[in-house]
Amino acid sequence: MPDHDSSPGSEDPLEALRKLFRNLGLPENMDVNDAEARTDLFRTMMSRLMPMGGIASPEETVWTTAQQTARHVVANLGPDPSGSSRAARRVADAVHLSDLWLSEATILPPITQPPAVWSRAEWIEASLPAWKSMIEPVVQVLSAGIADATGRSVDLPESGEMAGLTAMLHPLMSRAVSAMFGAHVGESIGWAATATMTGTDLGLPVLPRAQVIVLPTNLSAIEQQAELDEESLLMFCALRESARQRLFKEIGWIAPQIIALVQHYAREMRVDPDAIASAMHSAVPDQLSPESVAAFQNEFAAILFTPEHTEEQTHIIERLSTLLALVEGWVEDVTTDVARRWLPDWEALWESLRRNRATSKLTQSSVTSLIGLRASPKAIREAAGFWAAMREARGVEGRDDIWHHPESMPQAEHIAQPATYLDQPDASADSWDDELRRLLDGDSADDTPDSPQP
Repeated sequence: MPDHDSSPGSEDPLEALRKLFRNLGLPENMDVNDAEARTDLFRTMMSRLMPMGGIASPEETVWTTAQQTARHVVANLGPDPSGSSRAARRVADAVHLSDLWLSEATILPPITQPPAVWSRAEWIEASLPAWKSMIEPVVQVLSAGIADATGRSVDLPESGEMAGLTAMLHPLMSRAVSAMFGAHVGESIGWAATATMTGTDLGLPVLPRAQVIVLPTNLSAIEQQAELDEESLLMFCALRESARQRLFKEIGWIAPQIIALVQHYAREMRVDPDAIASAMHSAVPDQLSPESVAAFQNEFAAILFTPEHTEEQTHIIERLSTLLALVEGWVEDVTTDVARRWLPDWEALWESLRRNRATSKLTQSSVTSLIGLRASPKAIREAAGFWAAMREARGVEGRDDIWHHPESMPQAEHIAQPATYLDQPDASADSWDDELRRLLDGDSADDTPDSPQP
């Protein structure tokens, strides 16, 4: 029995293989029925498609591609110098002054690590481990989906001359899909590096330690676009970043909670292996061309980056969005309280930063949407209003002390209506003290016997 379908209209698999070699620029005038010749051909093809050497795992492929793509994005935007000594001095002075102002607006202490100025590329390298920790569960889900899909993607014989083709194509396709995902991740990180004025300006704890980082290249870009005062913009950004770093450093549960929620959300993602297999089948082997590759990328992106949310994911994203909004809302309340006293043009500065963020390519990032990293401007404004209400009702200390009680943090309904939170028992009250007092009172009562003791 022949090893392939010879019915009219079907293409001989050996001819499809030759066509694949031709499209890849590989020699096709060899006897593909010869095992040694096929080994040489596939070794050449693997070296062409896997320039990093060997067959990298999907995870390695994703992050190698992501890093390269992110660096490529920022490199294409022009000069990206590391901070000069003059820029470092200006930032240090701005952070020192902002710390003096913030000490009157929050009880959270300043951080001790000296500030620094970074290039966009330095920010990418420093933040990559944090991105990896958040996105890794997506990669694991994707890897499992690819492993399942590649088993269905190419319908070739299981014996005869073409017996080894499927096994050889599977790692190639796995790497191709992983590289596509890595490119999407890297592009998002690259655009994030151009959108962030400071280390955690995105509202995410992506730095390896508590430190105020300023990216002068990005500040210069927005200064020129909006015609802002250079010193005022630096002062405003330093003020916001100093406040955010105080919060992340002093309230140690925030960063792990954000990362845990993102990871949980990502683990709940579902990839349709049949859809991926169908996309692979349309690209391999006889239709491999620039057009088919582009079609494959578009189809794959639609499959991966527009998944249906599960009920569990809906609950997770609500919690995550609320927490992200509370962080940025607190920063906004604290810095607005300071800026309205010390920076006359703070409203123009803040509006320019908002407009810059809204028009940046980061807002269109498929990856940040994929892992639920999004708090709407409306949610942040409502959260800022909530913190302002807490400050007016309980003072600065009462507002900030809420962060020390994660079990009593406000929910979405409280943010929309702060009065409902204020009507609760004081969230800053120490339940441990109450419990200890009840325990001691009970022991004291027990010391008085109800009846004479023998």
